[in-house]
Order: sequence, then structure tokens, then C-alpha cells
Amino acid sequence: MGGFFLVSTGARGGRLAESAGLQRAFTALGFPPPELIETRDYIFAAYPRIEGKSIDLRRYRDGGFVFVCGTCICDQGLGTIAAARLSRCSDTAQATTDDVMGHYAAVICQNGHTEIRLDRFGGYHLFYNIATGIVSSSFYAICSVLKSLTVSQQTACEYVFNGVVSGDETLFGEVALAPIGATIRIGPGGLEILRPALPVTRVFTTETRAEAIDHSMALLDRYYAAIARSFEYRVGCALSGGYDSRLILACMRRHGIKPRVYVYGKTTESDVRLASEIASQEGFPLAVIDKSDHPIIPPVEFATTAYCNFLAHDGYGWGGIFQNDAEIGETARRVHGNTIAFNGGGGEIFRNFFYLLDGDYTIRELLWSFYSQFDPAICTAAFDSASYYRGLEKKIMNLLGSEEKRLPRPTVEWLYHTFRCRSWDGKTDSVYGRYGFTAMPYLERSITEHASALQLGWKNHGAYEAELIRRADPRLARYPSNYGHDFAGPPPLSRRITDYATYLRPPWLRRYTHRLKYRRRSAGDWPGYLARPYREVALPNGAIYTRRLFRYDRVADTDQFARILSLEYVLQHFDPYVRVEF
Repeated sequence: MGGFFLVSTGARGGRLAESAGLQRAFTALGFPPPELIETRDYIFAAYPRIEGKSIDLRRYRDGGFVFVCGTCICDQGLGTIAAARLSRCSDTAQATTDDVMGHYAAVICQNGHTEIRLDRFGGYHLFYNIATGIVSSSFYAICSVLKSLTVSQQTACEYVFNGVVSGDETLFGEVALAPIGATIRIGPGGLEILRPALPVTRVFTTETRAEAIDHSMALLDRYYAAIARSFEYRVGCALSGGYDSRLILACMRRHGIKPRVYVYGKTTESDVRLASEIASQEGFPLAVIDKSDHPIIPPVEFATTAYCNFLAHDGYGWGGIFQNDAEIGETARRVHGNTIAFNGGGGEIFRNFFYLLDGDYTIRELLWSFYSQFDPAICTAAFDSASYYRGLEKKIMNLLGSEEKRLPRPTVEWLYHTFRCRSWDGKTDSVYGRYGFTAMPYLERSITEHASALQLGWKNHGAYEAELIRRADPRLARYPSNYGHDFAGPPPLSRRITDYATYLRPPWLRRYTHRLKYRRRSAGDWPGYLARPYREVALPNGAIYTRRLFRYDRVADTDQFARILSLEYVLQHFDPYVRVEF
């Protein structure tokens, strides 16, 4: 939780202007004043969480210190207690020990050496610019002090089409995302980025199903036992009608945790109805939260809301900024009172997320299956789909550490969490972490590596995750779900038939699904906060940049239109330092 920045001063001297600019940016984000540490080589600013006071910073008499940003936990405790167990990285950037869990950045100064250690999954997003020697937990903050920001066709389209920019890139070429499990060393010469080689899953496990279930439960038990010791009753989680939130609640109850449970949606929605039934029968309170049930913001006031959303998303997020400000309040509420807020993202590691049959696949086939959520017709002649796919292929090959283009099925499973979830859920969790403690249990590296090697046949139709729920809490498994059945036994035939309708659809055909679904948009103006009066208030100068790449009149996907407008807002905010490469 909290935030920080570090400005290397050793080889370049000064950097006081950048430090002052970063402090102004963190103040705009809502952070309280930082604790500053200045050495011969850098200026370091450690911030408490938003709406907080205490800073997770431990100083030593010899001038050393340990600071933790995000959630860092081990069997002995959390925060600096856990971070102190991180031994100094070797020259080959050895991986962080499994003893330390969570998603975090730990800044460690010991024996005159300073380095930043990141979690093994890469769930905590840290940004840097080598030329200026700046490292920051905030993308917005680092962009605020750079004098050149370049957006490419690739990054712009990835954000609009997918909601995130994948790999180690961000929206702007000058700001990089620290690699998974990286160590950043700070010395007289500036920043040194050490990137460990990732262990890629290439074969399925030889464990029996029973052994694998035991293994999965042991990994989950270790994680939830650490949560129970450190947080006791200060735990919050959502409950819906799916697998992932049910398994989280089951594991909590297995370890004696009584969490604050909530559900998002309208009272008529299935998630709310199913969660309410479980809460009523099991006798625990349930908060029903409808984020759309807020007073409508009039257009004259929306400029302020758009700016607040822009800061709350740290520049850009999946949903864009053209919405009400309910999520800002919810983010703070979830972690109130030092509560750790659980995020069920990535739970599909125990299921067949890609809905692909067993067998080898090319990277392009994988992209056709899940990275083709766009229609080239909404783009101008500046867009080239072949170049777009090659850009994503290059990122995947960089992650794999090889130029192989045909992947065994276990590697496809490995890419689900290492490539997809790291970008999607890591971005969200890192933003939420500015307010307090957060948890993504399914995206612990030890759990994801184990899950990616599970036999695919076990995962099909949700059977494996259902068995984990039964093992953790048989009572919860007996309640119905959004899938039309409970989790108390094997998936019914109707579920299997429905799934195979997708399994058997080849990747080359799937790339056309989005185009068919959004082949035309409804007549009239866009709904809600996308309507013209709100667009004109948030973007009084109209669309300056994005019309070069997107044809506004052809966009039919509401989410993508919201992101196009949000992208325009980002580019205009950082003008005149923005340069577009399309």
C-alpha cells in the first residue's frame, strides 16, 4: 500500500526539479506528505497510503532502510517484516524466494547498496525511465515530469481494443513497466534493471488428479493461513455466482476467517440473488452495492469528475474515465480499517480459460482467439492489423525468452496468467494498492506455476475448481451458480455440451466474433456519460489525436468508444509534450 518515487542523482547531479514535480504529482493523486531520504546517489520519497498516515518504512542505525509498497506477506508477518527476508539479489537476478508472498515493491538499502525488489508474479506495477533515472509507483507521476511522451499505433490500439497495454510497455514509449520479478539497482551510474529468466511451463504434471488436488490445497492453505495470522477479521471479499469468489470464501472459512462480504450489482441481477441466498442460508451479513445507483452528475460538473477518474486510474484504465466516481469511494471503503481486500482475478488458472482443445497452437492462433476483440473497419488507413499482431507476438516471444511460434498446450496455460493476468489484474491491483492492503491469491507465482501444469482435461467445464471448492467447504459447494448448476458434483451434460460449442470453434474463426457482434451501432447518441454534453465538457477541444487512428462514426462497442475518448483525454492532458506515431 502507499506509493513512492526514486530519482537517481549520482551520474547526472541535481534532479531537484524532477523531484519537486513528482511530489506535486503525488499530491494531486491524493497522497499525504512523504518521508524523504536523500543520499549521494538518489532522492527517495516514501508515501503512506491515500487517506493514511503511517509509512511502511523501517530505518536502521547504519543509515539503511526497508520500505514496502503494495502487500508483502510471509509466515512471520507482513510489510517490512516480510521484506526483510528478501536476500540481496545476485548479479544474475535470482528469483525472489517463495517464503515471501503478495504483490509488492520493496526498496532495500543495506550495507551501502540500494535496490528495489519486485514480486515474482509481477503483480505490482512499477514504472521507470532510464534516461532520467526515475522509478515511480505511479505512471501518471512519472509522465508529469518527462518532456517527451510518444504514443505508438501499437500501444494506442492495445489499450482501446484490450483495455490494457501488454508486456513491459505502457501507453508511452518513454515509460517502461519493470519486468516480472525484476530487481532495480541504484548506483552512481543510475539505474540497472536486472530481469530474471522465467521458468516457462512446457509439460503437464505427472501427478495423479488426487495428488494434484492435495497440492493445490496445500498451496492455498499456506496462503490463507498467512492471511489469517496477519489480518484475523480484517478481511473483505466479493461474492458472486461464479467459481472464483466461491473458492476464496471457502478457503477463508476453512481457516476461520470471517470476512466482510459484499456483492456488486442490482438486486435483480443473478450475482446478487445467488450471493444473497448464500448469505441468508449461512447466516452472515452481505453488503449489496450498486455502483450505478448514484446521483446523476450534470454535464456542467463532469469536467471535475473526469479529472478525478483520470487520476484514480493513474492515467488510464480498462473502463475509461467517462463514468461516475463510485469506484473511487468503493476503493477506499474496501480497505477501510486496515482491511485487506481480496480480488478474485485470475481464478481461471484452475479452469480452461481460453476454451481451447488440447494440442499445440501458434502464437497467432492464440491471438486470434483472445486478442481479436476489434473490427479493423473502425480504424483509419493508419492501422495495420498484421503489424498489430506482430507487435503482440513479439511481446509474447520476449516473455518466453525464445522466438518459437508454435506453443505446447501447457505453455498456452502459462501465458494466461503470465501475459494476460499480469497486465489486466496487475494494473487494477496496483492502483487499488494506493489505498491499502490488497490480495490476488490466484496470482501467487507458486500457485500459477502449479496450476498451468494441471492436466487440461481436469480443468474442462470447471470440474477441477469445483472440486477445490468441495474440498475447502462442502456446504458452499452445494449452492447454485451462474452456470445453471451447483459445485457439489461433476458438471452436468448440459454444461459440457455448451462448452464444447466453444471448444470446437477454431481460432481462425474466433477472430471474426467481435466484428459480427458489433457490425453496426445503434442510431442516436451514446448513452450515459458518453453522451455529447459530457464529451464536450471533458474534451472541449474535440478529438485532436485519436481521429487520426479511429473512425468515430464506425465504432459500435461502448467500452471501446469510452477508451478512445479516455485516450484522447490522456493525450490532451500531457500536451504539448505528446508525439503520436500514427
